Amino acid sequence: MNKYTVMAAGLVLSLGLVAGCGSSDGPEAGKPAEKGSSEAPEKAPKAEGPVYRGTAIPGLAAKQAWSLPAADPIDLGDTFLFVKSASGEYAQGGQFEKEPLDGTTGTLHSSSEPEPLELEFRDVKTGAVRKTLKVTAERVAATTWRDGVPAFEVRTSATTESDGLSAEATTVTVTVYGSDGAELGKAEHKGDTPFHVHEGHLIEQADQATLQLTPIGGGQPRKVTCGGNQASCSFDPRNKDIDGGQGHAPLITGAYTFHVENGSTYETAPEELVMSDLSTGRKVWSTADVTPPKGVELDDDGVRTSGSIRVLDVRGGRILTAWGAGAFATDTWVTATYELASGKQIGGSTKYSYADFPGDTINTEGSSVFSPDRRFAAAATERGATVWQPADGKEVWAQKEGEKAMTPLRFSPNGGVLYGTTEDSDETALAVDAATKKVLAKDLPEDSVPLSAKQPGYGYFSTDAGFFVFPAAG
Repeated sequence: MNKYTVMAAGLVLSLGLVAGCGSSDGPEAGKPAEKGSSEAPEKAPKAEGPVYRGTAIPGLAAKQAWSLPAADPIDLGDTFLFVKSASGEYAQGGQFEKEPLDGTTGTLHSSSEPEPLELEFRDVKTGAVRKTLKVTAERVAATTWRDGVPAFEVRTSATTESDGLSAEATTVTVTVYGSDGAELGKAEHKGDTPFHVHEGHLIEQADQATLQLTPIGGGQPRKVTCGGNQASCSFDPRNKDIDGGQGHAPLITGAYTFHVENGSTYETAPEELVMSDLSTGRKVWSTADVTPPKGVELDDDGVRTSGSIRVLDVRGGRILTAWGAGAFATDTWVTATYELASGKQIGGSTKYSYADFPGDTINTEGSSVFSPDRRFAAAATERGATVWQPADGKEVWAQKEGEKAMTPLRFSPNGGVLYGTTEDSDETALAVDAATKKVLAKDLPEDSVPLSAKQPGYGYFSTDAGFFVFPAAG
């Protein structure tokens, strides 16, 4: 695969709230739903929009839950956030750089000058409006708060003109909000250095090997530095990874952060991934301290011959990893799960030769797509799609030689259906049973392949005809 490392260069298109922005509530005035609730106000009407008349979608119920005219939301968990312009039109995503790899909406509004906007919070299950906020902003985008809590950021900027001697100065104000429209934190960023907002921090490049993480709302900035001679590390906002040499891992995951040791082409030792406490910097786990899984080639000294290493997921005290199989097997990876506390491998491992996509501009080597419940994972191998179980590494099924190779896109909200494309696909997708490989649909319009809502049991998609939300199939 094509190695591509992105320096932490984001749009500095500034966006934000005007001081004292106004707000208006839904049908029950003054009573937006409580934070974390999935219930709309009692009298809030269900959203009424177009009726979906397209192809039946395996993995979704036959009847839609609700819809709107053409629009895209930011998924905040129990609510969807929509952005309306002054003319009343809903904003649509997918039009900006550095959009999320998973197909969700990253940026919903971006402008060079502040514009009046209405932020509309709708219940995921019913589409009822819970709350609205009126803001003047240059940017509205999805982000996360601490511990991965869904949130959105609003930016605005102010420029101090030169007095004839001093340099012109720009200050960007970032305000982060939760699913109920409540402010979670605010920060100011001075200067023209590009930055990103992630996990309640401003992320920016401090130097070639270092990322600076500044807590939003106050707190001491933390620096994450990759080790090695002339090491280089960067943050990719599309998959939220830190990239250093051949090492890749989530920059922040819960209370932890990762960095790469030997993250340089000038090092002979293989890259290692180190997980540290986000607040103290204390090391808590490292790939250097565990035994590589069976199938990873070692030299006579017991050292890995490949520096390729990736952390795919951290949850429930377990770390899911992918290891390059060997120096000359550049597209072959071995996945294995380790217990955080003991460092011991849990269950078996999988070993696949992954399909090569030379046109990739983002490093996804050794990665898979996961079902929302993490029951299944699907890899794009040289033979096509392969489904395996992250819990124990067991293979569920794999495509055979002679079949049309399918590239997995995502799973259905209930995890029972895998969607993907083949070389014969022309803006269409396949839907197959995730457990058996049985084809359920072969000409599904690609824009109707649903995204799984963070609210369990619902899927959604946008077409030219409108925005549609469906319950998952029973």
